Amino acid sequence: MMRFARGAGTASAARRAAAAAVACCVAAVLAGCGGGSTPAPAPTPPKVPGQASGPDLSGVTLPNFTMPLVTGGVSMPNPKLTPGAVATTDTTEICVLPDHLPSTTIPPATQQAVYTEYGITNPVDQPKYDIDYLVPVLLGGATTIANMWPAAFKGTGFFEKVQLDHILRDMVCRRTLSLRTAQQDLENNWYATWLKYVVATGRA
Repeated sequence: MMRFARGAGTASAARRAAAAAVACCVAAVLAGCGGGSTPAPAPTPPKVPGQASGPDLSGVTLPNFTMPLVTGGVSMPNPKLTPGAVATTDTTEICVLPDHLPSTTIPPATQQAVYTEYGITNPVDQPKYDIDYLVPVLLGGATTIANMWPAAFKGTGFFEKVQLDHILRDMVCRRTLSLRTAQQDLENNWYATWLKYVVATGRA
């Protein structure tokens, strides 16, 4: 009987030691994941093709957020060629428009004129872009070449711009953002506007 008692006591001690070891491991993991660790630095804005750095964000006020990881550069319009153009600043007028307007389709000849301005004359390269409105028609943008640019499919470009356009129109028509502010933000820097209203708000 004494041997059995000692065996039981030894097993109980072993279980207590194992439990203590597990507790130590859990504590170590929690300590490693706690607030004392330093978060990884946010990646810098991706470069713009043809430039040595990312888009110029000087003077742009953005909330604190983590920059998304993007493969490829940022497609930006040349402000000398595409300053943007507005046809209306009437919020009521643009908010009664249907989501899809046939008048927003850009004629092939106009598209070629934009490609020529931007020096994208090789037919092999043109399918890598879509001629887009800097200020979309559904946000009061004009259908003139001054408001058109070749937005690249690769990297941060055409798809992010379309996403931004939809979100801005929703905000404008809900009266949480003025139409003129949305138009000016797009004309000044669509990429910074995307970071501000899409990425920083968790919509990306």
